[in-house]
Amino acid sequence: MNTKREEKALYEFKHIMDDLLQLLGKSTNAKTGYLYWVNRSRNQFVLETTYTVMPNVMFQDRIQFEKFFLNQYKDLENELQLTVGRDLDKAELLHYFENTPIKHLTLIPFINNGETVAITVLETTEKFLLGDFSDTISAYKNAHVNVLNTYLELTDLYQEETRWTGYDESLKRMINERENISVMNQMVDEMQKILPTGGISVAMRGMETWVTVLRSDNSYSSPTLGLMVEEKSMAYEALQKGDTLFSIHFNQNPKRVSTSEAGTEGATLAIPLLITERRHAVVLAYDKNPLSFSETVKHQLKNLVYMASLALKANIGSQQSDKIIFTTEYGNFTRDLWELTIKKQLKRPYNKNEKMWFGLIGLENLSEIRSKFRLDDLKKLQRILVKALNPSRLGYNGLIGFHSDYVYAYLFVGADESHHERWLQTNIHDLANKLDLQDERDVEVKIRAGYVELIGNDLTVDEVVDDAKQALSEALRGTKKTVNY
Repeated sequence: MNTKREEKALYEFKHIMDDLLQLLGKSTNAKTGYLYWVNRSRNQFVLETTYTVMPNVMFQDRIQFEKFFLNQYKDLENELQLTVGRDLDKAELLHYFENTPIKHLTLIPFINNGETVAITVLETTEKFLLGDFSDTISAYKNAHVNVLNTYLELTDLYQEETRWTGYDESLKRMINERENISVMNQMVDEMQKILPTGGISVAMRGMETWVTVLRSDNSYSSPTLGLMVEEKSMAYEALQKGDTLFSIHFNQNPKRVSTSEAGTEGATLAIPLLITERRHAVVLAYDKNPLSFSETVKHQLKNLVYMASLALKANIGSQQSDKIIFTTEYGNFTRDLWELTIKKQLKRPYNKNEKMWFGLIGLENLSEIRSKFRLDDLKKLQRILVKALNPSRLGYNGLIGFHSDYVYAYLFVGADESHHERWLQTNIHDLANKLDLQDERDVEVKIRAGYVELIGNDLTVDEVVDDAKQALSEALRGTKKTVNY
């Protein structure tokens, strides 16, 4: 669905919500009616629609829980009637700015997944019997549940002829692509086209954890890069079940990747990428507007991931299908992957709340270490180093990549420079205090880092890497350790 049509769909959907309340209000002879969503993550009631025949009514779009009488009813499960003067004071009806003729209120909760997510209030001068309007109220509540899917089916029929334009061609290009990283890039880009106001993120296994490693260029409110997949998240559940999951987010739940992610709104489709039944990635497609996820759109998104898995399977061959793609034998991510990650990051608008550094870590005492250990021990040491350097070990976000033997590329995401510095200093200290080879042998590893902060979209990946190499070279010589843009 393109942006204009999506805006039109959302506009018309809200009109349906308006019409439902108008019908309910008139049928119950209500003087005023309104529907507020219960936003628990922000402790607010958020206005969706209103109905009134009164001239002295003005509603607030957002009201903090503690400032509104509905606060004590935000967990309401069944219809409830209140009497003004007995159950609540007339002054609590904040939307009236002169005399308040209302005597009775009827509260109708909207329950989703066992949680009250919205409350409709009908205000009347005379009390009506709930039993007399049970069918009307039941129909109103059922409409809230059904109208979304019904409307999506209608818009599907309306857009069927234009929805598939270019889609078949993108599938052909992907299935014939011989470079694995190009397959992933095409998959992410084509999925972003299907959700122009949404976004795409990809989590993969590396450093002995699952972390987010890719996201589309213009994705809205994306989980940060290098975010570790947590249990009970959508990404985790999709990987565990090996099947696609779809969810609409209420009150910031369920989480896409982690409890520390921000902006979990709208809806998300989590699609595992399987190659001969092995999980190699989980792809998250999300949009602030749940209306974007019609059954046709879901099918297109899932099919793109499926075709990507077939292309990857054809490229790696049956003999290597048991290996984890885009990781080295040491567990860090391959160069082509982290280069694509940087390339996409450089295209994104700068976010002052999500700063990112690219760096290279080298071993200052490499010659000494090489002289002491055999090749097998050195490989083991590199695997342990990758695991130790993993930012999630210390509670940070980021990833470790392969640059060359004993030189580790990294992406670190944090709120400010102090987080980055603290992570580096902790690693320098921990590794210098002897790294356990897990066979009663310890080795002292002295590391140095050269890095650049990723700011501005006029840079190329090669420029970023070259400046980080220069910074590392100066750090190993003890002259300088950082270049900043």
